[in-house]
Amino acid sequence: MKIFLPFKSQATGGSLTFATKFKAGMERRGHEVFFDFRDNYDVVLLIAQGPFPYLLHAKRNKKPIVQRFDAVPYWSVASWKFPLLNAKATYARYLFVDFTVYQSQYSKYCVEKVIGKKPFERATIIHNGVDLQLFSPNGLKRNLRDHPRQKIFLTAEDFRRKEQIVPIIQAFEIYKKKYGENCKLLVAGSFRGEAANVPHEYQDVPDLVFLGRVKNHELPSYERAADIFLHTHLNPACPNNVIEAMACGLPICGVADGSMPELVEVGSNGLLVPTSGDAFWRRRSIERLRRT
Repeated sequence: MKIFLPFKSQATGGSLTFATKFKAGMERRGHEVFFDFRDNYDVVLLIAQGPFPYLLHAKRNKKPIVQRFDAVPYWSVASWKFPLLNAKATYARYLFVDFTVYQSQYSKYCVEKVIGKKPFERATIIHNGVDLQLFSPNGLKRNLRDHPRQKIFLTAEDFRRKEQIVPIIQAFEIYKKKYGENCKLLVAGSFRGEAANVPHEYQDVPDLVFLGRVKNHELPSYERAADIFLHTHLNPACPNNVIEAMACGLPICGVADGSMPELVEVGSNGLLVPTSGDAFWRRRSIERLRRT
């Protein structure tokens, strides 16, 4: 099968992660995935949206169009611009798309609430996949402890917003002060955008270690050796980092937001701080994580 995925290679974040992993995974199965237009494709796969000429070409040539949604912009994250940011995806959804793939139940909820339900929709939900040959409880474990019985907290992400990391650091400081525990927080990932200066701002916090960007094939060796994975991203559609940590057998501590209640079974593979509402119109506070 030849799959045309209209995708700008300079994109970053979740879209880039999905596109590269999808291409590699499908090609291992004997399919071909390409990002630049060729007219010999069998199906068009959209990451939410795609250029109108490609959609029109597919319809004229009776080629199926599949639309994949993770989350969609809404008021509390995009203010008045959210209808404009969703315009192309909405246009494709109602006029061109033959089949919809949602990243999670939460993604489906977001799309239907913000963009609207599609009558007679053909759809399915597919959570993000993980390479179980790489991410598993079996394999190399790094020696992360400075002292015997030291608790190791770990978080890993492409940090673009302070909400992804600052509450974790502040909760860690409160935890150490309250319990006087022998523990360490390891932060793996690059920092950019709003979060670019976080490593400098918190460089003097005791037992906080910024590891920098850790290569994907090296990350499991950290996750197998840690005790708890921390995650505070608000309204995540289906966080790869959480799924990968769980695949390594690492318990999750986070917020019951977005798709997290779908992924984490409280009391079995993690604990989640309860939330209420959907935070579409008012940005959710994560003060409770710091106090819990």
